[in-house]
Amino acid sequence: MLKAFRSMSTSRCFLVCLQKSHEDVLLPDGVPVSIGRTPVTKITDPRCSRQQVELTADCAKRKVKVKQLGANLSAVDGNPIGKDKEIVIGSRSTLFILSGQYPHKITFKSDSFSKENKPKETSEAETSDPGKVNEKDCDRKEDSKKNKSDSKKENKSDAEKKSTDNGVVDERDKKLSKKRQSVDAGTEPQLKKQRTNEDSSHSVKKSKKEDREKKKADSNGDEHRPKKQKSDMESSGSVKKSKKEDNDETKIDSDDEEHVQDVSDRLQQMKQSVKEKKTAHSSASSKDSKPKTSSRSKSSDSQSSTCGDKRSDNSFLKPQTPVSESKWSSHEHLYVYTSKGVVHQSKIAGFDIDGTIIITKSGRTFPTDSSDWQVAYGDTFRKLKSLHADGHKIVFFTNQLGVAKGKTKIEDLKTKIENIISKLQVPVQAFVATHEGKYRKPCDGMWKKLKHEYNGGVNLDLSSSLYVGDAAGRPKDWAPKKKKDFSLSDRLFAINVGLKFHTPEEFFLGQKEAPYTMPVFDPRKLRSDVEAVPQGCDLDSKSKEIILLVGFPASGKSHFASHILKPKGYECVNRDTLGTWQKCVKKAKESLVHSKVVVENTNLTKEERARYVELAKDAHVPCRCFLFTTTIEHCRHNERFRQLIDKSHAKINEMIFHQIKNKYQEPSMNEGFSKIVNINFVPKFSSTSLEAQYKKFLLEK
Repeated sequence: MLKAFRSMSTSRCFLVCLQKSHEDVLLPDGVPVSIGRTPVTKITDPRCSRQQVELTADCAKRKVKVKQLGANLSAVDGNPIGKDKEIVIGSRSTLFILSGQYPHKITFKSDSFSKENKPKETSEAETSDPGKVNEKDCDRKEDSKKNKSDSKKENKSDAEKKSTDNGVVDERDKKLSKKRQSVDAGTEPQLKKQRTNEDSSHSVKKSKKEDREKKKADSNGDEHRPKKQKSDMESSGSVKKSKKEDNDETKIDSDDEEHVQDVSDRLQQMKQSVKEKKTAHSSASSKDSKPKTSSRSKSSDSQSSTCGDKRSDNSFLKPQTPVSESKWSSHEHLYVYTSKGVVHQSKIAGFDIDGTIIITKSGRTFPTDSSDWQVAYGDTFRKLKSLHADGHKIVFFTNQLGVAKGKTKIEDLKTKIENIISKLQVPVQAFVATHEGKYRKPCDGMWKKLKHEYNGGVNLDLSSSLYVGDAAGRPKDWAPKKKKDFSLSDRLFAINVGLKFHTPEEFFLGQKEAPYTMPVFDPRKLRSDVEAVPQGCDLDSKSKEIILLVGFPASGKSHFASHILKPKGYECVNRDTLGTWQKCVKKAKESLVHSKVVVENTNLTKEERARYVELAKDAHVPCRCFLFTTTIEHCRHNERFRQLIDKSHAKINEMIFHQIKNKYQEPSMNEGFSKIVNINFVPKFSSTSLEAQYKKFLLEK
């Protein structure tokens, strides 16, 4: 009997930069290699030592021993190593040369050869990498003098000879040979799928020519495979490791172990590819079998979002392709980062960044620089990976007003966000609002951008989505020694969008819901069935008079004066137009000679109002007070709404609202008014979309 070929394998270990800033670094087996601030890694950060970490590869065990030599922390999967401490990692771990920065992976690359120093067959990996050099070529003196074409011919003749000597051809290979002949007859697309299912160890060749050249060599291949490999491939068409096989691996000699691992990796990739094709085919069939729905139900985005009907969500009809490369996009006052591997989904897991995903390493409220951060909670890595595995798209929504104020450079901020996402080891899409306006939380501008432009046309399922943020409106000492939340922007953002809300402590630590305080003014409760002017109030006076409007800025005074009183013959007096109160009194006195007068200033104090009351007495005309009941919180909401819809509007500073609130004195009849009339604020909208925008929370506090 002929001796079966016994495959032998050598592995080489490489350090691969995930940011692709330098070439792969070879780690020779058993030889310590120092990695740090060198031209090889292109790391220039002075915090990184020239010998930051020492790496020693063990190719037989497919492991690497990492020892931190530098003074500053290195990390593995977010966990610090420590000075002069050692840790053993595998190919699934991520090594950060500096904690949170410069992520790298360990990769093992295997080359397989027979015991007689002859290649058994050209594998898929070798076909895809024709420039690959085998470390054992020095043992094949005669083969090294020949070119690749001679080597292929020799392999072919050897395979034919062995097939003749044996006189035995595997029954399965006979079937494969017949199928390959039918491929040449024009049935290649159908048989490719069958061949993959029946014999996934034989990858689809690049061309028909290569098929014909290797047909005979393949027919004898099974006879020379290790028994374990052959039986696995015949029974399931792929090598799939179970827990029991993992425990039994130590019983396999080192050469066979490396070969089986190499074959297993390749076959697992092919199996995954077949699975994805089946999923796509199944999804397409499912789409065809579903009943047709009306165009109205298809176009109704709000219905599909609120009812959670997955059949109307196109993400279930068309598999989404992961983003192939990371990319930044910019809009007016908004930056969007989509990392490599992001898949558009109907389910969104939204997170704030500062105080939720990360906190400062310095312990300060605001970071000292772009590197002053660390992951806030130890369970963050597991939680995000679990959400991603469950079909959620991870999305960050963050306010970064420091860019508009000149305190933060946008390029530094971009680098920081990229480093955060790299450390988390999960694909993330990030929306960054750099100015005040429609994109800044709690406004829903970032969410709308995601919905309409950055989710690949996939409808969003609000019922299966969530949002986590630390700006939740919690009071001081909501937990022992905890500060008051600086705002409610995250909680209100979730309410505006329609997402279930969690604080970081609730989501990552499992704590109970903490107490919180909602804003005094709730725009959702604004009534539209009230009258601006109470019944029985005669606005159209038959005689001359002065109407004094009293109310906070943005309470509706100007609109009331110009649209209701002015058409009835009232002359408007406005300090915004005239400049000083003296000019306003003069203008009112002159106008009172021939017409009725309305003074539309704020008139918040008794002193301001007394000027016009005296003027009315001197002219022997009545002076009525129209008091606008709009609260200061409601006025602040109106002011923010003006900013959103009118870019030419001059912003009223928050400090002015605070000062006005403190100096306000409520009018009384004792001041000399003939009557005090309460005026309600009743907004009018030119479209339903404006009304919907108005009835959302627009203020952070």
